[in-house]
Amino acid sequence: MLNALFQAVRGDDPYEQLISAIINIERQPQAELKLRRAEAERLKGVLNDFDSSLSSLHAVLESLTDVVSNPFEARTASVSEGASFRVTASEAAGLGTHTVQVERLARTDTRISDQLTAGGTSLRSFFDTNGAQTFSIEVATPSGATSRTAIDVTVDPTGTTDAEILAEIATAIDEAMSTAVTDGTLRSTERAYASVVNETSDTARLSLRSGQTGFTHRLSFVDSGAGLLAQIGLSNNALAAGTTGGQVTLVGTSETDSELNSKFTLDGLTLYRDTNQVSDALPGITLTLEGTDTRPYDFSVSPDATSITSEIQNFIERYNEVLGFIEGKARVDGENDVRGDFAGETAFTALRFNMRTDLANAVPSASGDGPAYLSDIGITINNDGTLELTDEDALLAAVEQDAGAVQRLFAGPDGFATRLLTRIDGYVSSNGVLDNRLEVMDNRIQRLDDRIAEWDDRLAQREAQLRQEYARIQEIIGSLQSQQQSFLSFFA
Repeated sequence: MLNALFQAVRGDDPYEQLISAIINIERQPQAELKLRRAEAERLKGVLNDFDSSLSSLHAVLESLTDVVSNPFEARTASVSEGASFRVTASEAAGLGTHTVQVERLARTDTRISDQLTAGGTSLRSFFDTNGAQTFSIEVATPSGATSRTAIDVTVDPTGTTDAEILAEIATAIDEAMSTAVTDGTLRSTERAYASVVNETSDTARLSLRSGQTGFTHRLSFVDSGAGLLAQIGLSNNALAAGTTGGQVTLVGTSETDSELNSKFTLDGLTLYRDTNQVSDALPGITLTLEGTDTRPYDFSVSPDATSITSEIQNFIERYNEVLGFIEGKARVDGENDVRGDFAGETAFTALRFNMRTDLANAVPSASGDGPAYLSDIGITINNDGTLELTDEDALLAAVEQDAGAVQRLFAGPDGFATRLLTRIDGYVSSNGVLDNRLEVMDNRIQRLDDRIAEWDDRLAQREAQLRQEYARIQEIIGSLQSQQQSFLSFFA
């Protein structure tokens, strides 16, 4: 302390240096508090890291034991080579094999007008005689095949040639459809689209196409008073042929005779659908029709062994992460005087022991010849308690043979995942072990912050006191120096 004072006095500003030295010496208790606070923050970080690791395992266990999104019921579908359809299967799909033959794909309803001479004036004459025309195009709405919405279209062209007037009709149709979408009358997928097609350089046709495939989304018309649609052949309810307009695909009168619908056989039954993606034929199965077949093809639905194995591997990784975390933090190295943060923390070391025990014991509810130990499905418990998938083929075989048995091994009433979930709940739940420990650390940090703040106030007051004392000393020294000068001048 004397050395510090001596060094301070030797400075350019001895009083300031002396005050600083004294304050630094008296600040030592506060510095100790700051070290304790830093250590508390570090320990809080360790607890947060452990909470994160344990919560990740908890989430995996919840997934494994979830009866709604049961990962052990994952399904996969395989299709015979050469088939013109794809299949996807959800957990709701039943296991087994089915036969499909695609006979026809669903199509949009396309209508074309008569072939007109591009430079002709027949349409100009029609409008000059009859004036503006208003007709309606009926399209399907979501409530069903019989629910139709009529969109009115008004045409009063200014063009001269048939090609120009057909283009104005197409524009009027598209604008009416766009308005219906904008005001909510139709969805964008329900509207029709119009265009002009030039088959040759001197001919033109009006083409009108539905927004979606299938008989439900067919087009129908209410002609104008003077019969504009009939005049151009667009409303002809027969197949177009040669230069005559009409239906490009036979619309028919029902879903069974309309060639707008897809047609396929499933296990010997003939099905018709509006689209080429069919999800209502078999529960949990979606068929995507991509072409037609000359013969039936099989597809099979089986447990998705790859997905299930991935879920189990994820469980192994999260479990090992938690076990390794506790092991690392509970380690004591006497030779190097190193003591882990969890050393002596029975709440955490007991968790590690109990987790290992939970996985070492058999599952009594495992039925019959099904697996009862992790080793029965190719998972080894190492000497340090960590898990390792040492025989993936055994796991795949167990899943393919009886995925339900593997599910019971983990998610049964006394399954491995069920046991661990119950065990860990007390740690990660609200007001659980980790919540309480973190609250204790927060309270400790707050108390240290309060004491550090108190020291800041105390040291500020002490510094002010020292400045006052040294100011008085300087005043006394100044007075003595003045008296000395007076005394010396008396004897001069």
